[in-house]
Amino acid sequence: MKHEGMLEGRELLSRGPRIDVRWNVMVRWAGRSIPAEVLNVSAKGFRLRTARALEVGAEVALRFAKDTPVKAVIQWVSGKEAGGVFAESIAL
Repeated sequence: MKHEGMLEGRELLSRGPRIDVRWNVMVRWAGRSIPAEVLNVSAKGFRLRTARALEVGAEVALRFAKDTPVKAVIQWVSGKEAGGVFAESIAL
């Protein structure tokens, strides 16, 4: 559903489509690696579930299989689920 307009004085920004996935990744954060599962992804962001709660503002690196780690920043946290934005847009 697309919403346009204002919400509590802030303009709603359109976000790209999200793709539901189930990708196992390792999250490098605070000097350690923790297992996680990416639940959905877009060109600019993601939602994941971790074995340990992350913190808003945390700078992380996601390692997908044997690929080079992808840098990101956590934007929201709800228990062991979190959402973040990639430091650079990715190709889907």
